[in-house]
Amino acid sequence: MINHLQRSVLHLAPRSGLVPMVVSCCLLIGCSSEAEFTHVPISGEVTLQKKPIAAAMIRFVPVQGELGQHDSVTMITEGRFVFDDTNGPSPGEHHVVITPIEPEMNEAMQAMQEGDRDPLKSKTIPVRYQSTGQLSANVSPSANEPFVFELSKR
Repeated sequence: MINHLQRSVLHLAPRSGLVPMVVSCCLLIGCSSEAEFTHVPISGEVTLQKKPIAAAMIRFVPVQGELGQHDSVTMITEGRFVFDDTNGPSPGEHHVVITPIEPEMNEAMQAMQEGDRDPLKSKTIPVRYQSTGQLSANVSPSANEPFVFELSKR
């Protein structure tokens, strides 16, 4: 069944190039330029040599940069981290990056200025965990068990 708008478009089609323009407008009306993000609430713990990390930052970085996926960052306190449904990572496979908090970075910069060649290797977070590739997590859209990341200095 053809509605009034479709009849008008079909009537105008032979006389002008309006069909592509009308079709484009109709498609754009239903589209939004803003991506909607799904935030999954998750929690977990991070240990180094089987001891809780006192303070650091944990970041979930999507492996595939698809529409609707996003990075999520939160603090680790006394070895625990929590994301809720407003700041959690998107569902899917993620790289997990753990970095020291600002005061530790300041100490490391000062140590480098004093001649230490790699001051972070002896700090709380080994360098290999501070970039993508070492740790990963698969975030399910619902009902995730707490994530456990056991770091080692070796």
